[in-house]
Amino acid sequence: MVTAALCQDAPLPAVDSLTWDQTAGRACIACGQRLTFGAVPRGSISTRHGARVIAYEVWSCPPPPAVA
Repeated sequence: MVTAALCQDAPLPAVDSLTWDQTAGRACIACGQRLTFGAVPRGSISTRHGARVIAYEVWSCPPPPAVA
């Protein structure tokens, strides 16, 4: 049996590989699809710009609906 990996289970990528929409919380960090409702918060990814630390809140796609 093969199971598909869920976006919410994907490891957090490096900040330099994210698109603008992903750093703005508008797109999934795993697959890049636009997020609507039910997005899963994944935490934050931070980087430095000179003396400043910049943190991005990142999100992933919601899990698929449960099948009864």
